Amino acid sequence: MALKETRVRFGKRIGTRLGLAFGVLMVSLLVLASLTMLRLDAFSRAFTRVVGEQAETLESINDVSANAEDAARKLLVLISTERETRVLAYTEIDAANRQLDAAMRLLDQRLPEGERREALVNVQQRLKQFRERYDQTVDLIEAEQHQDARAMLGGRTEEALSLLIDGIRSLTSLEQVASLKQAEGLRGQIGRDRNTVLVLCLVALGVGGALAWAVARSIVRPLSLTEAGAREIAAGQYGHRIPVRSHDEVGQLSLAMNTLAEAVGEREQQLLRMANVDMLTGLPLRSRFILDGDGLLKKLAAQQGLAVLMCMDVDRLKTVNSVLGFDAGDALLVSAASKLAGMLKAKASFGRLAGGTFVALVPMERPDEAAQLADQVQSAVQHKHSWQGHSLDLSVSVGMALYPEHAQTCESLLRHAEQAMFEAKRYRLPMSLYNPNLEASRLAHLSLLSDLQEAIEQGQLRQFLQPKVSALDGRLSGVEALVRWEHPQRGWLPPSEFIPFAESTGRIRQVTQWMLEQAVRTLAAWQAAGHELSIAVNVSTLDLQDEGLPERVGALLAASGVPPQSLQLELTETGLLDSGLDPIGVLHSLRKLGVRLAIDDFGTGQSSLAYLQRLPVHELKIDRSFVDGVDGDPRRQELLDSIVKLGHSLGLMVTAEGVENEAEMAVIRRTGCDLVQGYFIAKPMDLQRLQQWRDQRSATSA
Repeated sequence: MALKETRVRFGKRIGTRLGLAFGVLMVSLLVLASLTMLRLDAFSRAFTRVVGEQAETLESINDVSANAEDAARKLLVLISTERETRVLAYTEIDAANRQLDAAMRLLDQRLPEGERREALVNVQQRLKQFRERYDQTVDLIEAEQHQDARAMLGGRTEEALSLLIDGIRSLTSLEQVASLKQAEGLRGQIGRDRNTVLVLCLVALGVGGALAWAVARSIVRPLSLTEAGAREIAAGQYGHRIPVRSHDEVGQLSLAMNTLAEAVGEREQQLLRMANVDMLTGLPLRSRFILDGDGLLKKLAAQQGLAVLMCMDVDRLKTVNSVLGFDAGDALLVSAASKLAGMLKAKASFGRLAGGTFVALVPMERPDEAAQLADQVQSAVQHKHSWQGHSLDLSVSVGMALYPEHAQTCESLLRHAEQAMFEAKRYRLPMSLYNPNLEASRLAHLSLLSDLQEAIEQGQLRQFLQPKVSALDGRLSGVEALVRWEHPQRGWLPPSEFIPFAESTGRIRQVTQWMLEQAVRTLAAWQAAGHELSIAVNVSTLDLQDEGLPERVGALLAASGVPPQSLQLELTETGLLDSGLDPIGVLHSLRKLGVRLAIDDFGTGQSSLAYLQRLPVHELKIDRSFVDGVDGDPRRQELLDSIVKLGHSLGLMVTAEGVENEAEMAVIRRTGCDLVQGYFIAKPMDLQRLQQWRDQRSATSA
C-alpha cells in the first residue's frame, strides 16, 4: 500500500511534488513553532502561578508571624496603661487577630497535604496555645493583677509565642523547600520539552530530507536517463528510445525526445533515400551506384569475370527542355530509364547521374561483347517517344570502360566511361571506348586551360581573319574573325586545342569578350581608313545564356563609334539547340542594337523549321560537310540547292563554308548561294597579311 501511494505521489507533476514537499516542510515548521509557543506559554503561566502562590504563601506566613508578634507587643501596652486607654489597644489587638486568622485561612486553603500541611497544623496548635496564654494574661491585666500579668507574659505567654514563631519559621523553611522543588520541576519540564522539540526538529529534518531525496530522485534520475538518451540520439542512434517512467514534465520531455528521434530518423532515412535514389526515375544516384558497382565488381573479381561500364547521355535533352518544357524532358528521361531497366534488370547494376546521363555496369563473358551490349542499349533506348501530341526522338551517346582492363574500381571505371562519352559527344559518334592513350592529351589540355587566363592577360591570343566573298563576282564583303594562341612553350595552337575545354569551364566568355574587343578595334581602324567591311565573331552556348551580352556589345560599339551592322555574331546551330536557357530574348536584344546575326554550321543541329522561324537572324552558313565533294554527287547537289532555297525563302542571306576547289565553287554558284568562304578563297590570316591579300586581289581585279 505504501509503495502504491509513493508511486501515485511521485507520479504527479514535478511542480505538484515540489509543492507537496515544501508544504510538508512548512507544516512541520509551523507545528514545531506552535508547539514551542504553547509550551513557552505554559511555562510562563506555570512560573507565574508558582511565583504568585509562593509570594502569597510567604506573605500569609509573614502576616501570621507579624500579627502574633504585634499582639504580644500590645500586651505590654495593656499592662502599662490605664483602663481608659486599653480600649483602643483592644481594638488594634482584635484587628491584628483578624488579620492573623485571615492569613491562617489562606494558608489552610493553599497548602497541600504533606509536610507543609503538618507544619501548618503545628502552627495552628501553637497559635491556639499562644492565644490561651494571651487570654490568661489579658484576664490578669483586667483583674488589675499586673504583677502576675507580667510574670505570665514573661513566662508562659512568651514561651508560647516563641513556639509559635518557631513553627512559623519551620513552615517558612518547608515552603521555601517546596518552592525550590517546584522550580526544579519546572526546569525539568523545560528540559524535557526542549528535548521533545529537538527530537521533533530532527524528525522534521529527517522527513524533509527524505522528501527532498525522494523528489530529487524522482527528477534527477529520469533527467539522467533523458540526458543519456539525448546523447545517444545526438550521436545518430535514432532508434534509441528513452524509457518513460512518469507522466510529469520529465516524462513529457522524454516523450518529446522520442518523438523527435523518430521524426529525425524518418527524415534522415528520407534524405538518405533522396541522396541515393533519383526521385524521377527511381534509379540509384552516383554515390549509391558506385557502392553497388563495387559490390558487383567484388563478386566478379572472385570469379575472374569481366564487365563493361557504360555511360549514356540523352542527346538534345536541353533542347527538349527549352522548347517543350521540363515536363517533356522528364518524360523522356523516365522513358529512357524504363527501357534500360527492362533490358538490363536481370544482370546489371545501373543508375542515373546528373541531367540526362545514365550508367550501367554489365557483366560479360568476353571483351568483344562490350560493343554488342552498347549497340543493344542504343537499339533499345533510341525510339520515338510521344508526349502530348509531340513525337520526340530519343537517342543516346555511349561511352564505355572495361573491367579489369581500364580500372579496378567502379569510381575509376565511371570516370573513364564519362571521358569516353564526352569523346563520343565531341566527335558526334554513337559510342566510344575509353582510350588510355588520350589521358596524356587530356592532361595537356587541362594544363592549357589553366594557362588560358594568363594568355588573355599577357596578350598571347591572336586575331586571324578569313575572307568572305560574293559567290557571283568574288567581291570581298567581310571577314570571319578566328582566334589563335601563340603559346610561349608550345607555339601556335589551333582553336580545337583549347576552345572546347574553355567552353566546358566557362572561360570561353573571356575569350569571346577578347574577340569582340579586337573585332571592334579593327572595324574602327577600317572605318577611319574608309573601308566598309564587316567582321563576324563566333559566340558560344554560354555566351547565349548571358543576358548581359547585348549590353556589353552595345557599350563596345558606342565607345568606338563603329556602326552596329558592321559587326556580325555567328551562333552554331548545335549551340542554339544545346543552350539550357532559351536564347531568343538575347538574340532579339542583339538585333535591336543593329548587330547582324548568323547561324553557323547549319544542317548539323537537326533544328526544326518552326524553330528557325523564331530566330531573329540575317544569315545561314551552310556547314562544310554539305560542300565537301558536292561536285561529284548529284543528290548532295540537290540537297545543297534545297538548303539555299530554304534560306532565301526565310529571307536570309546564305553563305557556303569550306569551299576547297573550283568545281565546288561552280556548283555553289549554280545554287544561287550569296557568299562563299574557304581555302579556295583564302586561309585565315593576320591583319597585316589580310591587307596585303586585299591589295593584291584589288590589283588583279583591276
